[in-house]
Amino acid sequence: MRRAHAYAAPDTPALRWLGGALLAALWLGGSETARQALPALSLLAPLLYQTVRGIRAADPALVETGRSHDLNGWSLYRHVLLPGALPFILTGLRQGLGLLWLTLIALALFATPAGLGIPQLRDSGPPGVTTLLLAIALYAVLSLGSGALVSALERWLLRWRPR
Repeated sequence: MRRAHAYAAPDTPALRWLGGALLAALWLGGSETARQALPALSLLAPLLYQTVRGIRAADPALVETGRSHDLNGWSLYRHVLLPGALPFILTGLRQGLGLLWLTLIALALFATPAGLGIPQLRDSGPPGVTTLLLAIALYAVLSLGSGALVSALERWLLRWRPR
């Protein structure tokens, strides 16, 4: 049974949250609430998943050492758990941003009244194609920029880690 569960359970947070995101998209429809909630959910779901995973992965010996040095509550979290979970949190942020950009593109193509897909459907000539290609290029540049910002944040926050 474990072997079957290992093959059936995907390890990527995007796939784990895909079912819930699709249900939320169907439930919210194309309303303004959906256009506001789905990008937030697509960013927060992998971030929360990886944060919990990082805190659970904390070395129990380090936690016990922190407790033996009179760390508890917030100080234990700040000095022991957060530095141990930070690589997981940044991974969740990177995955969440990737899923966010995909969600924004999907919403712009299908769920907005004047989105990128609407000019394409209205006129199949070159102006619709040009608008669509420029918008895709803009999304690609913004996605690369957000990835570069996360990389810079990772270098700054994890400067204590050997490379």
